[in-house]
Amino acid sequence: MKHTRCIISFVLVLVMVFALCAPALADRSYEPYKYYMCVGDSIAAGCALTKDGSETYFDQNTDDYTTVYNNDYIYFGYDYLPVPTAYHSLVANALDAKLLQYARSGLRAVEFRYFLEGVYNDYDTTRSWGNTYFDTDGNGTFTLSDLDAIDAMVNYKEAVKKTDVISVNVGSNDVFSFTLGVVLNEMTADDNNDTLKGLKDFLNKGGNIGEAFGKLVDYCQKIGKMSKLAALITATFAKACDQFEENYDVVMEKIHELNPDITVVAVGVYNPFKHFRLSDGSKLDLSGLAAPIVNRINLHLKALSYKYDNFYYADVVGTETYDMNYNDRYFWEYFGLKVHPTLAGHEFMAQQILGVLPERGKLPFTDVPSDAWYYDDLYYAWFHGMVKGTSDTTFSPNATSTRAQAVTMLYRIAGEPDVSGLTEPFSDVADNFWGRDAIIWGYNEGIIKGFTATTFGPDAELTRAQFVTMLYRYAGSPESGSDLSTVTDAAAVADCYRAAVAWAVEQGIIKGFEDGSFRPDLPISRAQLAVILARYDRTAA
Repeated sequence: MKHTRCIISFVLVLVMVFALCAPALADRSYEPYKYYMCVGDSIAAGCALTKDGSETYFDQNTDDYTTVYNNDYIYFGYDYLPVPTAYHSLVANALDAKLLQYARSGLRAVEFRYFLEGVYNDYDTTRSWGNTYFDTDGNGTFTLSDLDAIDAMVNYKEAVKKTDVISVNVGSNDVFSFTLGVVLNEMTADDNNDTLKGLKDFLNKGGNIGEAFGKLVDYCQKIGKMSKLAALITATFAKACDQFEENYDVVMEKIHELNPDITVVAVGVYNPFKHFRLSDGSKLDLSGLAAPIVNRINLHLKALSYKYDNFYYADVVGTETYDMNYNDRYFWEYFGLKVHPTLAGHEFMAQQILGVLPERGKLPFTDVPSDAWYYDDLYYAWFHGMVKGTSDTTFSPNATSTRAQAVTMLYRIAGEPDVSGLTEPFSDVADNFWGRDAIIWGYNEGIIKGFTATTFGPDAELTRAQFVTMLYRYAGSPESGSDLSTVTDAAAVADCYRAAVAWAVEQGIIKGFEDGSFRPDLPISRAQLAVILARYDRTAA
């Protein structure tokens, strides 16, 4: 049975490999992504990581192994919670981006395609022994209404539209878990065979599918049917891989339809059997059976980089998982958790994902020093199209911003909505004025007001308080709990600006000068305006 368990465990752990260590995250400067979306299965979700951040401890001496399977101790990956030590959090932190955690235990390309397209192209039409991962209503039966309930809660399509960069880590459940189920289903179809019938009954009663496969291997080896089993595994691997590629390709098409500007990182799969001998007596060469399938999947993912712009493949071979000893007291009890990455494994995966993303470029403006205090925020605002230069090579950071320039920047953030059929009452804004559409939009949205009922003063200098007030109105004039007690010149902030300034201080959008002052009446420079816009965009939902 020891030999049998060795075979079983490695079939189930086909998407994991061992490594000695994982390098620290690279110190690089990345494009200023606002949102990072992580999609994947239990690996991406951080399953088996502890909630206190320590390495998971699998106690083999305790008389109560269920202490490890405790919601207060570890993450299971079914609730879309961000896990601080999982690679999804490590990547988001390195990118200084907001995390959209959409990884969930059991997720396959099949489900992801359904969430994006509404087509459920499942290989297993019989759904052998149920889809326990997605039986969300707990009635023991999986139907598409279970998936609808999940998507109604999280809405994958809207997240794809919103995000700047996405990593997709699916495939292991599509190919290897599927193969396990299909092989068991087909090999136990003979109800006249007591051994096989016993296996089917064991599974129908909720028995461990890995343990059942181990018993099947043991039985086939005893009766000389290993060649039949190997042939079925090979054929099922190929069928599963065909369908995975079809579903994955549709997923990528839908992602790029929903968000043409998105950056995609495809996270690969790997073969833990390479250079590994199961046992001297094994007649099932799982390494040889799996190797071409693993290579095929990875080659397919890599090839998509030639089809899409901003598409990158992350090779995560080398991910560290938890050590397993097949003589352990609680081998089967801990097995489902031990196949997941360790803390070092998640650091390694994060490094591999970050390593393929492009580094941030440089601003094209010769009048902006690389060590300027506002450089990073200006780059963010420029990269996202909020601000433009005064020429192709100059930004004029110290020049005062005008009222027209400020409302135009807000107009760009809003996506430059159509203003056809709208107008404004300002006699000093010519029909052919370069910023007229922005002024029309700002006036009709209640974001700007004129000096008088008929004058706007498009070329007039804008003060810091005036711009913060524009931004405050753009944000919907939210309430704030700040009383301006941290602003040393709060008394100089006029009543008409106080609510806006208090909100901006509370949100961290403005931080004032070194002496703690805000200087509300100081004309705002183009650099200061870009910084405020960048901070606002990073904090906006």
